Amino acid sequence: MAAAESPALALFKKKAAVVSAKVVEVKNLDEALAYALDVCEQKEACELLFTGCDENLSPDAEGLCGRAVTKTFAAPGLAKKEFAALEKKGKEKGFTIIKEGMRAHLAGIDVGFAVANLGIAETGSCVIASQSEDLRLSGMVCEVNVIALPKSAIVASLYDAEEFMNAVMKEGVMYTSFISGPSRTADIERVLTLGVHGPLELHVALMEG
Repeated sequence: MAAAESPALALFKKKAAVVSAKVVEVKNLDEALAYALDVCEQKEACELLFTGCDENLSPDAEGLCGRAVTKTFAAPGLAKKEFAALEKKGKEKGFTIIKEGMRAHLAGIDVGFAVANLGIAETGSCVIASQSEDLRLSGMVCEVNVIALPKSAIVASLYDAEEFMNAVMKEGVMYTSFISGPSRTADIERVLTLGVHGPLELHVALMEG
């Protein structure tokens, strides 16, 4: 018989769905990465659109307009062993797998992958604390953000995250992101649009443990 869900886990799933996040359950980090690779495989590749490609162009410009597009998967927070396994599987699928140098890919990261430090059930939020600029950028400029979150790291409310936040602040310079669903914005007529200032999609892979 399967164990009953904790109230915090059930609430996290409910609130994450409200903010348009897709929640899946996996056994471990390997399954979370496999899921993220599958998401990358199914989406259309990021593509830079150049103006003037219908004009008479130089050979160099023609080559730029007609260049092949590959998918880019960013996972800057992974340990060396996990990244090596990911890189091997990603290359088999024809993806470009990157761990650093996000500034060189600001216009074309298909999937960004990270492991969250904490989950907040009352808002369906994932919390990531890091000093890495690459980790911050990969989650902000990707089209699809996939976050692995251990179920054991989910707390009921922001008040329950006090101990974690106190520890983070003692580390000195640290960037802490509270991620609730995909990027969203609205114009003056209150028309909601996803993905204007960040990812179009957020996937949360809930891991056992």
